Amino acid sequence: MTEKLGTHITLTRNLAAPAANTTAAAGLLKILLAAQATGTVVQWAEVDAGAPKSKQPYWVTLCDTQTRLYDANAVVRYLYKVGNLALGDRLAVEQALEWEEKTLSVLPAGDLSAILAAGEAQANVLSAHAPATAVSAVLFGALYYALSNTKTALVSKYPALQKWYAQQLASAAVETALPAFTANVVKVLVREEPSLGNRRVNADIAFEFDPSKTVLPEAGAKNVLITSALPYVNNVPHLGNVIGSTLSADVFARYSRVRGNNTLFICGTDEYGTATETKALEDGVTCQELCDKYHQVHKEVYEWFDLSFNHFGRTSTQKHSEIVRGIFGQCVDNGYVLEKELPQLYCEQCCR
Repeated sequence: MTEKLGTHITLTRNLAAPAANTTAAAGLLKILLAAQATGTVVQWAEVDAGAPKSKQPYWVTLCDTQTRLYDANAVVRYLYKVGNLALGDRLAVEQALEWEEKTLSVLPAGDLSAILAAGEAQANVLSAHAPATAVSAVLFGALYYALSNTKTALVSKYPALQKWYAQQLASAAVETALPAFTANVVKVLVREEPSLGNRRVNADIAFEFDPSKTVLPEAGAKNVLITSALPYVNNVPHLGNVIGSTLSADVFARYSRVRGNNTLFICGTDEYGTATETKALEDGVTCQELCDKYHQVHKEVYEWFDLSFNHFGRTSTQKHSEIVRGIFGQCVDNGYVLEKELPQLYCEQCCR
C-alpha cells in the first residue's frame, strides 16, 4: 500500500534545466512520480543568489526537518517511507533500486538498445511491482527516455518491457507527472538510425546499382576497372580508413557508371603479410582465424556504408592465389623479375 504523506517538499532548481537524456532528468521524473503517487505537494523554488555554490542541478528540501536530499532515489525512499516497510517488502524494493543504480543508470544514455535490453531482462522485477510504487517510480524514470524515443518496431522486440510501459503510462501518477517533467527538461533531438530506407535522395536521379549483374569487357565501350588499397585484416576500420580508400573509390565508381562507362569495381581484404601475423600472435589465434574474423568485420562495415563493389573478396582464396601465381609466372617468363640480395634484421631467439 502507498502511504499518503499529506505534506510537501521543496524542489530547488540550481542550474539550467537538464537535458531529457541525462541522469539528472531521470531523477527529476522519479521525484515527480513519487510525489504524485504519495500525495506529496511539490513546491518549486530557485536557488538564492547568495547561497553556497553547488554543482547539483537541483535538490529536495524536506518540509519537516529542512533536510536536503540530492539523490533522487533517496527522495523516493523517503516519500514512500521504505524504511518502515516489513523486512521482506523492504528487501524487494532495495534489490530493485540497487539494480537500477548499479546496472541500468550506468549504461550510456545514447545506447537505447542496451537500455531496453537491460529492462527486458528484468521483466520479472517490473511485473512484480504495480504502478505508483517506489520501484515503478524509479524504473520508469530511468527507462522513460529510451522507451519514449525509440521506434515502436524496435520496442516491440521487448514485449514484457513494452507491456509494462503501457501500464505505467495509463496510471494517474504518470499522466499527471509527465507534463511537469516535460516543462522542466530540455528536449534532445534524437537522430534517426541511418539506413537505406530513410535516405533523403532525389528519386529522379538516384543511382541504382545491381551487384548481382556480371560485368564483362564490352567491345567498343569504355571499360573501366576500379579498385582501392586493399585493407589489412588486423583491425576494425574507422572512418579515416574508409574515406582514404574504399569510399573514395566508390565515389569514382558511381561517377563512372553514371557517365555510362562499363565499370567494374572490385576490392577485398589483404590477408597476407607481417601485419596479419603479428596481430594473430597478439590475439593468440591462428592467422586463418584472424583473417576470417576481420574479413567479416570489414565486409559488414562496407555494407553499412553501401559501397557499390561488384566483388569484395579475399586474397587468401584459391581463385585469387591461382590468378596471382599466373600473373607472377608470366612476369618471370618474360624477364620482368630480377633477383637481388638485401640485408634484413634477424632475430636469433625466434630464428626469423
